[in-house]
Amino acid sequence: MEEFLLYIQSRITVASIIEVVIITFIIYRLLLWIRGTQAEQVFKGLILLLFLSPISEWLGFTTLNLIINSVFTWAFIFIVVVFQPEFRSALEQLGNNRLFKEIMKKPSMDFLEEDVEKIMKAVGKLAAEKTGALIVLEKDTGLNNIVKTGTELDSDISSELLENIFTPNRPLHDGAVIIKLWSRQIRAAGCLLPLSDNRDLGSELGTRHRAGLGMTEKSDALVIIVSEETGQISYASKGTLFQDIIVEFLKQIILESYTVSEESSIDSGWLNKLWGRLDGK
Repeated sequence: MEEFLLYIQSRITVASIIEVVIITFIIYRLLLWIRGTQAEQVFKGLILLLFLSPISEWLGFTTLNLIINSVFTWAFIFIVVVFQPEFRSALEQLGNNRLFKEIMKKPSMDFLEEDVEKIMKAVGKLAAEKTGALIVLEKDTGLNNIVKTGTELDSDISSELLENIFTPNRPLHDGAVIIKLWSRQIRAAGCLLPLSDNRDLGSELGTRHRAGLGMTEKSDALVIIVSEETGQISYASKGTLFQDIIVEFLKQIILESYTVSEESSIDSGWLNKLWGRLDGK
């Protein structure tokens, strides 16, 4: 027994401990990520096959063992192809990790309230005139692929410019405007957004609302939507649509989403959500 303990002690190094911690963290995050998604059922099936493989070999079921091993050979390619959107979402969440945010510091936000006020002024006027609008506020997830679908502007944020862009029959009025508050720029207009895959959305919601919601399902952006039919203001965030919002409340939501402290959001809200997901709530 003493020799065994000495052997184990000789095999434990700082590198091996770090490696175990990293692997444990990756598995832990993987389990959290797939919980409640379509990938969860596939993962359960793979775990079952993982146990069946040595059992079938031990029982002498040669053909069954060969089939199971063949499934594992092609499983990785199958998972990558079928669950490509989920993998992309996971990588984006990894890129939004606090460590990366600390490394890539944001520019000064001294003018945040001033720029948000300009956006709200335009949104209020567009709503009063029942002019449809779709405004994407870019955050940590890069939207270069979306910007390329429209006309790049790289102009200063201006309420007059926003109103002009969404004026009916203008070249860019049908698409979305991408605004990056970090750099105080309207990056592009007339952009195409991915439509939401949510089948529970009401039939009364048009393409503009589905596109705005779809954008927040693929990124951490906050999207403002003005209905062309009713003039109603809505906003989408984290895959959820909030309708019939007043301008003053929307302004507060935007300011809080950009200025709330990292420490508060991670130490309280993030932990509460984490325990809720682990408990299956």
